Amino acid sequence: MLAHPQTYPCPNCGEIINDAMQKCRFCSAAVDPQAAAAAAELQSYVNRACSDASFLRTAAAAMFVLLALSVVPFISLVTYSGFIITFFAVLVLIIRWQVKFGRLQTKDPDYQRARRLRTVALILWFVAIPLFVVRDIAITIVAPAFQ
Repeated sequence: MLAHPQTYPCPNCGEIINDAMQKCRFCSAAVDPQAAAAAAELQSYVNRACSDASFLRTAAAAMFVLLALSVVPFISLVTYSGFIITFFAVLVLIIRWQVKFGRLQTKDPDYQRARRLRTVALILWFVAIPLFVVRDIAITIVAPAFQ
């Protein structure tokens, strides 16, 4: 056993318990230590998938903020560079998430939410491509008119 107990859903009632318990405190079902360790490890993996997906969605949102700010005079160079960096970082994070967690088999509702967050980030990434092109065209056409 680990020094810090890990949590997992009870196979009998679904309530979250820790792997150090000998029986579920909710339904009093006996806990198999080996099954508890395996379930706790799976839950830990699901938790990492959820955390990474949440970060991924936040990075995709930041990418859009930087894209929007890149049309503001005087800060456009910094935010343009930030957009380019986050654009490629989000792509790498999407691929990394898919490789690491995409084949995970669980009915955990948090994992289903993590998959949706990954999908939202992917959609935002694809939407950023035409918006970036439109931004460049607009700056090329509109900016000289104000000079």
